[in-house]
This record gives sequence, structure tokens and C-alpha cells, in this order.
Amino acid sequence: MNRIIGIVLLVIGILSGVYAFTRHDEEKTLVEIGNVEIKNDNKKPGQSTTLYYVIAAIGIIGGGVMISSKNRA
Repeated sequence: MNRIIGIVLLVIGILSGVYAFTRHDEEKTLVEIGNVEIKNDNKKPGQSTTLYYVIAAIGIIGGGVMISSKNRA
């Protein structure tokens, strides 16, 4: 049972980290007039992005510990 929960935590951690990493490169179009576009590049992490990094770290560390732990009966 610990192994299954560990794998789930590991997958959630990896997916959360990938999602947080892709949020760094948000590009928003502010104004579009004909062929001219004015865009806003967001390279800084937002407040919610750091939450995803924390969830990723907890998931990866917790999943690794649960997978590597031996069953003690």
C-alpha cells in the first residue's frame, strides 16, 4: 500500500513541477491592431507558482521516501 501511495505522490509531484515550470513563460497579447501586436512577457514566478513548487517538492520527497521504505510488519 505504501508503494502505491508513494508512486501517486511522485507522479503528482512531477506533474506539479512541470506545470509550475511552464507557467514562467506566460505571454499575453495586450493590444492587436492589424499586423501589429503588443505582448507582455512574464518571466517572473507568480504567487501561485511557488505553491506549485512546494507541492512538487513535497510530492517528490514524500513519494521517494514511501517507495524506498521497507514494509515493517
